[in-house]
Amino acid sequence: MATATVAFKSREDHRKQIELAEARKAGLAPAEVDEDGREINPHIPQYMSSPPWYLDNSQKPSLRHQRKRKSDPNYSKSWYDRGAKVYQA
Repeated sequence: MATATVAFKSREDHRKQIELAEARKAGLAPAEVDEDGREINPHIPQYMSSPPWYLDNSQKPSLRHQRKRKSDPNYSKSWYDRGAKVYQA
């Protein structure tokens, strides 16, 4: 069984975090900013804004894991020339 390193929060820290999230949803506090400097919509659920455990261990919320990754520039499809007629009987 795999063990995850989880930082436990006190009751006060958890309450402050919930109040801050409610204030952000109400528009009273500024929105959270990700690593790229973009604002994160406070109405996005936490399970979508935080990366899965197998991708990244950063605790900062971001939406980078939701974006499409750039393909490898060295990848080539030239080995399979679909539809090409090289020999016709």
